[in-house]
Amino acid sequence: MLLPPTDGGENGMNDSKRDQLADAFAALPDGCKHASATEGQLKAFESTFGPIPDDFRWFLLQCGGGTIGSEWVDGIDELPETHRRFRAECEREAGWTMAGVFVIGWDGGGNPFGIETPTGKVLVEDHNFGGIHELAPSFEAFLERGLLSNR
Repeated sequence: MLLPPTDGGENGMNDSKRDQLADAFAALPDGCKHASATEGQLKAFESTFGPIPDDFRWFLLQCGGGTIGSEWVDGIDELPETHRRFRAECEREAGWTMAGVFVIGWDGGGNPFGIETPTGKVLVEDHNFGGIHELAPSFEAFLERGLLSNR
């Protein structure tokens, strides 16, 4: 199921870019991908955890989740546990401090990464070296770097 077209720019990816990224993702080996989400699964998630950023929502519907460059992006089946875990760890005294971020996975070091909702930047909070760092200026750029940079 595809989302309605978008005009690109600040409001998200355009259809041509989405097609290019979806094709690159589809070319990955099956073991590197989760199944695509259904609209019902997304609505169930959103009823508990709130709205999914538009470009990531498209990605879950079209691609599902899986390997993007060196990171593993959650599919709809993993996403609820990621959000529960992140929220619980934020409440601990020495927990995560990243706020206003829709978490989409955990990096290889166990650090959460996600889309900053006000800006669209993809951020990671590093528990080893400290601080919050930008992985990409947008989810589109994150996908491009992970899927198209080696083509």
